[in-house]
Amino acid sequence: MRVLLDTNIFIYREDNHVLSENLQELLRILSEAKAEVIVHPLSLEDLQRDTDNKRKKVMGSKIKAYPFLETPPNPKDDLSYLNIVGINAGDNDSIDNIILYSIYRDAADFLITEDRGIHKKASKLGIIDRILLIDEALLLFKNYIQIA
Repeated sequence: MRVLLDTNIFIYREDNHVLSENLQELLRILSEAKAEVIVHPLSLEDLQRDTDNKRKKVMGSKIKAYPFLETPPNPKDDLSYLNIVGINAGDNDSIDNIILYSIYRDAADFLITEDRGIHKKASKLGIIDRILLIDEALLLFKNYIQIA
């Protein structure tokens, strides 16, 4: 099972603060389930847009410790997908759309994100069951561990 962490989850996990209990438990359960936790290569680009140079450097170094999704699919020629999520997206939306496309094209099984815009697009695409908030992922993977 491959679980893609959105940039916002990566930042939340790696930033300089105490992790919430639900994220701590989720990460432990993903490890127990032997899930492959990965990040999208564009998350690195997303982090590079940070205006705080020190934080940008720190977060850029931390993300490189994660496995990256290899050869992620690109939606640039998938007009039916782009018509649903938005063709003329700004930088942030464009990165979100490409990360979401990785789930749409089955390059990973799940995406964990707190970005409500991604959840709304996933609903339109019919893949909302694979795009999870932290609490949804925690519930799903707890059940997975109990069944396995």
